[in-house]
Amino acid sequence: MGGVVVRWEADATQITLDIEDEGPGLLNPANLFTPFYTTKPNGSGVGLVLCRQIAEAHGGAIEISNRQDTHGCVVKVVLRRLATMTSPN
Repeated sequence: MGGVVVRWEADATQITLDIEDEGPGLLNPANLFTPFYTTKPNGSGVGLVLCRQIAEAHGGAIEISNRQDTHGCVVKVVLRRLATMTSPN
């Protein structure tokens, strides 16, 4: 069984989460965000579509692709960072 690596970084404007696995990869990445498309017998095809809509509604993004360096997938989630309020001392 393959492993999973999770990395994150943050700057003043965004937080980026990268997840890489060593699985078989994606057979058809073009259909990942197609509503109601599923390869699972009991799947509904709304999970990734909903995740992407939520991320985009908050100024972020989700990208999923096959890894270029080896087999497996990489998921990149970018979320906009909200400005923090400071209270007067």
